[in-house]
Amino acid sequence: MELTFHGHACVSLSLSDAGGSLVIDPGTFSDTASALAGATAVLITHDHFDHVDVPVVVEFLRSNLDAQVWASAPAAHALLDDGAPADQVHEAKPGQVLDIEDARVTVGGGDHAVIHPEIQRAVNVTYLVEIEGASVYHPGDSYDAPAELPEDGLDVLLVPVSAPWMKMREAIDFARSVSASVVVPIHDVFLSEPGHTLTARWLDTARLGGHYTYTRLPVGDSLVV
Repeated sequence: MELTFHGHACVSLSLSDAGGSLVIDPGTFSDTASALAGATAVLITHDHFDHVDVPVVVEFLRSNLDAQVWASAPAAHALLDDGAPADQVHEAKPGQVLDIEDARVTVGGGDHAVIHPEIQRAVNVTYLVEIEGASVYHPGDSYDAPAELPEDGLDVLLVPVSAPWMKMREAIDFARSVSASVVVPIHDVFLSEPGHTLTARWLDTARLGGHYTYTRLPVGDSLVV
C-alpha cells in the first residue's frame, strides 16, 4: 500500500488490485484535485469543510459514476443536498465493516472532539483501513483509538497536531497509547514551519518515549506501508 498526503487531513491509499485509490477527507484545505484523481472510493469522517469540499466531491461523483462515498450521516446528507447521485453516497456507522475492493474498512468513533461545551459536537466517524496486510488509522477530528488493532499491530497512525479542539498533550498521549510503527501528522494547516519543528520535537520518541517513527510528509509525498 502507498499512502500519499494531500494536505491538512487528506490522504489517499493505493488499491493495488484495482489500480485506483481510496481517499480520506478531501477538504477545502487540501489538494482535492490531486487526491481525487484516479480515486474509486472516498471516506469522509465528518461534515466540516476542512474535511469535505462538498461541491468538489459532488462534481467528482457526477463525473465518475462508478466511484462511491462513505461518510458520516451529516456529511452524506450535505453531499446529497448538493446534488450528489444517491446511489453513490452511503452512510458510515460505527461498528460497520466495509469491503471496498481489496480494502477492509472498520468504522469507529462517533463524536467530534469537544471544541467548547456550548458548541454542539459533530458526528465524527473513524476509519481503520487494511489492505493486503498493511493498516492505516484515520481518527478524523478525535483522539478515539481503534476498538481493535490488527493482529500484527497498526502500521500507520494519523495524528491530528493542530486544531481549536486539541492540546499537545492529547496528541502525545494518543500517539503513545495506540501502538503503531509509524506516526504521520495530519490536521496541520494551522502550523507554521517553526510550529511543525516544535511539534516534531514533542512527538518524536526521543523526547517522551514511545516505539514509533515520527514521519512528516510534505504535500504530495508518499509513504510505502
